[in-house]
Amino acid sequence: MKFTYLFAVTAALILAGCGSFTERPADSDPASGDLKSQAATDAENSESDVSSEDAAESGEVISESSIADSNSEASESRGDTPDESIADGKVGLFTGGLDDDGRGDDEEHFGLETGFAPGIWWSFCDSGDMYYEFATDGTGMRVYQADGFKEGFTYEMDDGCAVFSFAGNAGGTSEKTRAKAEERGGDAVLTFEDDNHTEELVYMGNIGFDEFTFFNNNELEEMAREYYKQHNDTGYVPEFCDILKPEENNDIVIRLFDIVGNNTSTANWYYIDRFTGKGKDMMDNEIDLTTVLKG
Repeated sequence: MKFTYLFAVTAALILAGCGSFTERPADSDPASGDLKSQAATDAENSESDVSSEDAAESGEVISESSIADSNSEASESRGDTPDESIADGKVGLFTGGLDDDGRGDDEEHFGLETGFAPGIWWSFCDSGDMYYEFATDGTGMRVYQADGFKEGFTYEMDDGCAVFSFAGNAGGTSEKTRAKAEERGGDAVLTFEDDNHTEELVYMGNIGFDEFTFFNNNELEEMAREYYKQHNDTGYVPEFCDILKPEENNDIVIRLFDIVGNNTSTANWYYIDRFTGKGKDMMDNEIDLTTVLKG
């Protein structure tokens, strides 16, 4: 009996000891420990990934900033490039430009109160084209298409009129004249009171005569004669030359001809851009009168 009791107690103790081994806390489980370790590793990797992403984004910002700076430098460099319309010192048509009040292409360049925006204005007149340069201080210069004659002036706006005082006329005298001024689509129409002639002034741009140049009619005639001579096997030059005002565009029409008896014999017609000296002849061939200036 005692032996049986002792055996039972011993068996119970052994079973209790085995139970203590099987009921291991979860946090002490090697597999659980591996998961925690992996979680910690993942967290570290995640932080590393976030840091890498932050660094990458930072790098992208720096890169974009560098690109922006590079583009800005490139733009500034392009801004320093001379206008492509400049050819052999002669400049083609300019449009727009800002005046000193910041007005641009989409705003009017002339107002009855403010006057003319600074820069070059092309004057269309039945007696011949002219070019005005207006400055912000009320001074300016007028140059004639016919012969390149220049005359300075001062002007002011007065009760809807532009009052000019021109200098540089024959004998050095000064001529003061009034012109009724009208706005027309941002440009201006002047009707001069002394002889009632009308000039339509079209804005060319905020530039001066040091940038805006043209070939006057006298220059074009000499160039046309020399060009014809150089491109004729005999070196012949027609006796007469007419310079005609075109109905539109920049062309100056040049007619080289002779008079034989009662007949007119036309040698050639040249249609030349006054700003570039280039154009076409009557056979539609491309010509460049400026080649005679290059020696």
